Amino acid sequence: MDQLKKVYGLMVLLTLVKHTEPSTTAATPLTCSICETMPYPNLGHVIQLFRDLFTENNDYSNLVFPHEDQLATIKVNMKFALYSIPEFDELGGTLSVIGRLKMAWFDHFVIEKYVPQKHVLEVLNIPQDDIWLPPITVFNSVESLTPVGHSGYEVTVTLTNGYIQWEIGVVTKTGCTVVATDYPFDTQYCTISFTPWGYSSNEVAIQTDEDNINLEDFIENEEWAVIESSQEITVAANRSIISYHLTLKRRPVFFIVNMMVPIVLLGMLNSLCFVLPIDSGERVGFATNVFLTFAVYLTILSSELPVSNPLSIMSYYVAAMLSVSSITTLIAIFTIQVSIYDPNEKVPAILVYTVAFFTCRLCRKRYRKMGLHHQTFEKMPLDDAAAMDPVPSAQIEDEEEDEDSIEKYRFGVSWMVVGKTLDKFFFLLFSSGTIAVSGYYLVPLFLKLDTSIA
Repeated sequence: MDQLKKVYGLMVLLTLVKHTEPSTTAATPLTCSICETMPYPNLGHVIQLFRDLFTENNDYSNLVFPHEDQLATIKVNMKFALYSIPEFDELGGTLSVIGRLKMAWFDHFVIEKYVPQKHVLEVLNIPQDDIWLPPITVFNSVESLTPVGHSGYEVTVTLTNGYIQWEIGVVTKTGCTVVATDYPFDTQYCTISFTPWGYSSNEVAIQTDEDNINLEDFIENEEWAVIESSQEITVAANRSIISYHLTLKRRPVFFIVNMMVPIVLLGMLNSLCFVLPIDSGERVGFATNVFLTFAVYLTILSSELPVSNPLSIMSYYVAAMLSVSSITTLIAIFTIQVSIYDPNEKVPAILVYTVAFFTCRLCRKRYRKMGLHHQTFEKMPLDDAAAMDPVPSAQIEDEEEDEDSIEKYRFGVSWMVVGKTLDKFFFLLFSSGTIAVSGYYLVPLFLKLDTSIA
């Protein structure tokens, strides 16, 4: 009877052990007299593993190519994630990036003395200096051609098959050719290239299983937007190279507000110097100030852009407006000289008829009668003038200019009238010219504006 109870109790115990889930927080394995002892990794296993694989294993060296066949090719799988673009120096042609580089390969030597029943551990993190690493170098770096990584990083070793995973941070500055023709609506194409320095493509070959750069954790730049990324693997000079391409588009709002708008407004102000009264004495000073302002903007623009061929369209535009402003200053001085010319000097006949034509004096009764006489510079007696005038003086309307002064000139064209006519002509000419120049240079630029990133 007692033996039967023991059998029933043993069966109940086996049933409970079978249907009970093992505790995930237990520090030691569940044991019983009928259960097989299951070892758990502990500090002793880690120490033993390091002793067997690295400390006492004289065969392993991080300087030795990790393959039994020294003519074999180690394939390194690479993945690059971009975190941020702290700076893009257009003058220096450099791009600063912060990212993460993840690499993986197989090491045949690191697992030679691994015994699963003895070492228990299947995955181990070890300092990178204790294991062979491919000397991955930023191929187009402008700082130094030294392998990436730091002694503080660790590699993850899968001991069952020798699979090595190495994940490091990358802070580097690479070269980038800047083409600023369409500034500030320009698009730049930059490349970050990696290569296993010192190994040929037959020894270390780079491969990848991703199509482009990982931008999941990317922090947007205030000035530049990443609109596209890609990657390609090439072999150059018997060296395996993986290149990550970035397409960067400038955010133009800041430059439109702070540079383009003021330049356009200055161009419109340029022609207004012909509206200023000559007696004010500010015409030449105003034109000179506008000219100097254009020169300052051209200097600022030149300091912001690299020396490239062809030059920026904005540089051509500001240079054109600077030329227009200089011509405006010269013509403003000329019109002042014409306006203050000696009134006793005769106005040339061709100039008289030209001004009379453009001011419609040939068609107006008020001035047409004055064209019947040659220019005189002595006031005619009123009686004689009335006798010669086929139109009674009583029918002449009130005139804007002084009648005594008008009688001295054919069609009433004096040097002052010539000066005012020239002012009107050049105001219209330079206003329309400024609009034409602005449209010629700026319209093609604004057609490239991408409102989605502005």
